[in-house]
Amino acid sequence: MAKEPKASKFDPNTEAFQMRAQWKKVDNCRALWFERWSWLLDERKQTLAEADAIRREAASTLAQVKETETTKALKPVPVTTTGLIGWLATKPECKLEIYTSWLSKIPVRLPDAWDNKDYVSK
Repeated sequence: MAKEPKASKFDPNTEAFQMRAQWKKVDNCRALWFERWSWLLDERKQTLAEADAIRREAASTLAQVKETETTKALKPVPVTTTGLIGWLATKPECKLEIYTSWLSKIPVRLPDAWDNKDYVSK
């Protein structure tokens, strides 16, 4: 018979010790990050300042652009025989609906393979 694994005992002192050690590691990593990579924060501030200057310059030039007036107008409605628009859809070559909504011919059921004696042997 195989031995059952023993349940690990919970020791609050060990847990507290490990938790304090983890907090200490986090604090050390935080301090090391600022020593090694704080120059990235300065570079980010400088880059954001340059980007804001470019945005302000672009915004000042965009204010001078004027909107041109369009002189477009709707064309008159075509005169049709029935007075309705869309008479081209009645022509068969201009139909948008190629298929009907219902089947005009009920499909024939295909024969089963085992009903055909030449299906396997040939």
